Amino acid sequence: MTSQLRVFVAVACLCVLAGCEIGIEQPPQANSGAATGTFQARPQHPQAAAAIAHGNLRFVESYELGLRQASIDGRPLLLFFTASWCQYCHQMADEAFTNPQVVRLADRFVCVLVDADRTPELCQQFQVSGYPTIQFLSPRGTLLGRVVGKQPGHHLMMAMQAALQNVARHENESESAAL
Repeated sequence: MTSQLRVFVAVACLCVLAGCEIGIEQPPQANSGAATGTFQARPQHPQAAAAIAHGNLRFVESYELGLRQASIDGRPLLLFFTASWCQYCHQMADEAFTNPQVVRLADRFVCVLVDADRTPELCQQFQVSGYPTIQFLSPRGTLLGRVVGKQPGHHLMMAMQAALQNVARHENESESAAL
């Protein structure tokens, strides 16, 4: 075994022993042997029965409406791909989406909640297969960045700041190209 592989295996073992979690959840699989293709029940987060949790952030629940609003306002989009059965999504909403810095930065975005069960075609369009996933898009719909898996507030804040910088860079490049 190479020394890099040994280090990777050692770090992975330490993470497992320390209780670290990756924080990515896959969609429920169809019941084996079931001809109907129904999904297995997963334990639900306490808030799942009422609505998809989203912390202190305000979300538009339509991608088309969000994109239109972003174009009008000149603000980038924050797409939060989630599902009612995704425990990591609820945990991220409860933790990262209540971080005061994340909440303040979210005002500079049009935040769109994408329910994987209601709009699977949108998940396919954006090639999302693990949840939670956050994608940042320019007001014109250009990909600015992507975060996969449950993230702590400070990591999400840094990703949001990077997306805002990418928007500014794209705007400057567009202005330069127009000259």
